[in-house]
Amino acid sequence: MDIASISDIGLLRERNEDHYLVMDEVGLFVVCDGMGGHKGGQIASKLAVDCIKEYILGLAADSLGTEPISILNTAIDKANNLIWSQGQENLEWHEMGTTIIAAILRDEQLTVANVGDSSLYILRNGKLKKITRDHTLAEKMVADGLLKPGEKKSSAYNHVLTRALGVQDKVLIDNFEYQLYTGDLVLLCSDGLNDMLEDNEIAFILNQDINVQNKVDALLDAALKKGGYDNITIILLQV
Repeated sequence: MDIASISDIGLLRERNEDHYLVMDEVGLFVVCDGMGGHKGGQIASKLAVDCIKEYILGLAADSLGTEPISILNTAIDKANNLIWSQGQENLEWHEMGTTIIAAILRDEQLTVANVGDSSLYILRNGKLKKITRDHTLAEKMVADGLLKPGEKKSSAYNHVLTRALGVQDKVLIDNFEYQLYTGDLVLLCSDGLNDMLEDNEIAFILNQDINVQNKVDALLDAALKKGGYDNITIILLQV
């Protein structure tokens, strides 16, 4: 498996509130996009990544392949509790939170957990498919027939999260399982990437005959050229 990753502050933000985790030795990959309060988003995303890493390191190596959903959800619950408690104890961090997209890849079986609007895509046979569903008010309005899918990105509600890690003492997590095949590409990203680029633009870059690091660099460069309004974090895996 080939892996490449990058995180960039973008062109307009004062700080990078994204954090990510690559533990290729156990097949764990995480992207978090923080929000809320004075430096709170940066702290929330780092707390989440650090908490999950510590939990995973304390597990038996073979357990990730036998109980991946349970492990991901337990790790995310622990991170949620930590961020929530820190937000209650520190006034300047009150209501801080973070999105999370986390995946375990073992023996070509992909297990995914997500909260918020960071995303996971799979490119197979040249076609890009978004696996996760954004937890935003705009996404809910599309589901309820109040917005057309093509209107979602330009909607004022597109960044109003309906779920985030750490903003309440309990969190609802979405899970997905996907069988991968040789040649598949798996993309995890914060919304700083797919807010700037349409799916066909992402697919065009991923389909280029270049290595995964060059694909990641090209995705970042394209997002910056389109405006780079937000932090941009990308993890790309080629099976």
